[in-house]
Amino acid sequence: MPTMSHINGNNKVNGASKPKPQYDPDFTTNVIKATGPKANPRVAQVVGSLIQHLHDFAREVDLTVDEWMMGVNMINRAGQMSNERRNEGQLLCDVIGLES
Repeated sequence: MPTMSHINGNNKVNGASKPKPQYDPDFTTNVIKATGPKANPRVAQVVGSLIQHLHDFAREVDLTVDEWMMGVNMINRAGQMSNERRNEGQLLCDVIGLES
């Protein structure tokens, strides 16, 4: 399990230096291109930008699979708790400051 020093960005696990992960430089571009030529131009712009920023974030913090899964599980749980009267996804947006 990563230590806080790894999470804080000094690229160490249990005090030992860890090599920085290597990323395919074309990966994000290829994912964005997969949106397809028939996509609504505004949707392609918004989704493309979202993908770019999310991929940049994941690379910046060297997001681990365990950390990614924690986020996926949190989103899944919010969806499972939602119903016609209670929108946990919207509340999650409030928590991250993206409510309006």
